[in-house]
Parts: sequence; C-alpha cells; structure tokens
Amino acid sequence: MSEIKKALEKARKEGKIPLKEALVEDSPKDRAELPCPAYSQTRSVQVDLKKLIDRKVFSILKKDEVADKYKLLRTMVLNRTRPNGHNAIGITSFKEGEGKSITCVNLAITLARESRQTVLLVDMDLRRPNIHNILGIDLKPGLKDYFLNGTPIKEILIHPGIERLTVLPAGGRMDNSTEIMDSRRMEALILEIKTRYKDRYIIFDAPSLTSCSDPLILASYVDTIALVARAGYTTAEDITSGMALLKDKNILGIILNDSEIRRGWTY
Repeated sequence: MSEIKKALEKARKEGKIPLKEALVEDSPKDRAELPCPAYSQTRSVQVDLKKLIDRKVFSILKKDEVADKYKLLRTMVLNRTRPNGHNAIGITSFKEGEGKSITCVNLAITLARESRQTVLLVDMDLRRPNIHNILGIDLKPGLKDYFLNGTPIKEILIHPGIERLTVLPAGGRMDNSTEIMDSRRMEALILEIKTRYKDRYIIFDAPSLTSCSDPLILASYVDTIALVARAGYTTAEDITSGMALLKDKNILGIILNDSEIRRGWTY
C-alpha cells in the first residue's frame, strides 16, 4: 500500500474522513428537476469544450471513466451536505501542485449537471487564481474589482455556457489577500451568496494550506471543507499536519486526485 493510501486509511479509521466509500445516486425519476435559469444580467460567454478536455475537464463528457469518478464524488458530497442544509463548500489542498483547482472545476460542472441545483464556482485563491485559465474565460473583472473598486457582484459574474453554472473570477492577484479574507466585507459577501438562492451550491477554490492562512479563514465562513491529495505526491506528513490545522473545522473529506484509472467508456 502506498504512503498516501496508508495515510488515508488511517484517517478513515480515526473518523477524520466522514465520506462513505460508495453511495448510489438518485434515479432521474426521483429528482425534482430545476429549470435552467435565464442569465439576463450575468455576462455570458461560450467556453471551448475541446480545450476544456485538453485541460482535464472531463466532467463535461457523458461517457468517460474519469467523468464517472466525479459523478461518484458528486453523490458523496450531496449525501453528506443535503441532509444538513449545507451548500457552501471550501476546497483546499495540503500543499501546492495537488490539483485542487481542476478538482473544483470538475466538481462544480458535475454538480451543475445534476438538475436539482445551480452552482456558483468562486475563485478564492486570490494570490494565484487559476479557474479562469482552466475554463478559458477572462480573469477580469472579478473579486479584486469588487473589493478595490466597488464593482457590483452582478457585473463580475460569468456564465460559461454550461447549464446551471456561474463563475465568480478572482479578478487578479491580491497580495493583501489575508486581510481581504478576514474583513467584514468578505464575511458579508460569502453570507450573501450562500443564502441568496436555496437551491444553489457554492464551491470555493481556496489556496493550499501551506501557502497562506486564507483557507483557514475561509473555513470559518463556509459550511464544510474538503481537501485534495495527489496520489504519489502528497505524503503522510502532509496529511497529518494539514488535518491538525483544520482540527476544529467541519471537514467533509479528502479527495484523492491523479490516481491511476483506465480512461475509456463507462459501464
């Protein structure tokens, strides 16, 4: 067993990873389908689907082994959050290079394709924003414009042409991100977007735990935190120290990224 798998297994046994190993999705007939919203005020763009696949956004595919893994992740997330009324999820990683941003994008798209909710994807990595690169959308305007220039939120939201998905870009690097994160205005913003629509999930892409204290501050605003680990890269020490930093927070679970699976058609 690899070092990362041993660490994950230890965390499971200690009850630090509450996600169930396997759950069954609701059948379509059991779902109350939510009509696709009309984006009359939100700026709409059309992302290049082929380039998304090149950037490992496999969740847009209907028949794909990796896409199926994200569907399983979606099911586990929904089963852990819906009963508690939780809809704001922060996603961080133990250190840089573990694939948290690509995980955020894939999870957000997969959630949006489940017809019972809309999804808002927020790039909260204000020092090294990357969501715009993955989706191929403009970086600006974004949260930086909101905080520095007072630009209204409705003017910086982007609908990337994917049903039920809206994106809130970072707007550029902010060296004082920790002060911004810890401000009353940020707290009010997160509360507002969290409570505005009862059928919306919000996915926050936060910096890694070792890069700055921003994800720890975000953890106090959101309902729950998920962590991304990378197979063959994240160490047991990384997991131990990361879990210690978040010991008082509501941890949704650990997402193992970049594990070896066969690419191909689904069952």
